[in-house]
Amino acid sequence: MKIERIQIAADLPSEAGFAFSDKAVQGARVGKKENALYVDSPRRFKLFSEGTDTVHILSGNGHFKHARGETDFSAGESFRLENPGEYELNGRCAFIVLHGEL
Repeated sequence: MKIERIQIAADLPSEAGFAFSDKAVQGARVGKKENALYVDSPRRFKLFSEGTDTVHILSGNGHFKHARGETDFSAGESFRLENPGEYELNGRCAFIVLHGEL
């Protein structure tokens, strides 16, 4: 897995454009839209991807936990994860995950 901080030039989808489940997923409020997820997590959220994920932290702070260790994040930061496999975001936060290339 390769993880790097990036600057996103593209516009991110707004929260209003996501379809949210009535039930919590891993304790989080989760919305889906095409190749994107909107997650409002109270503590920890696990993901799995074999491709490229772009994660933008909307609010909160915490750290990514992945096979090679931990990487801190805070609101306003964006990351590109290449072939991450299983990873998780720990901390009270809201974020958007875009699967595939921007």
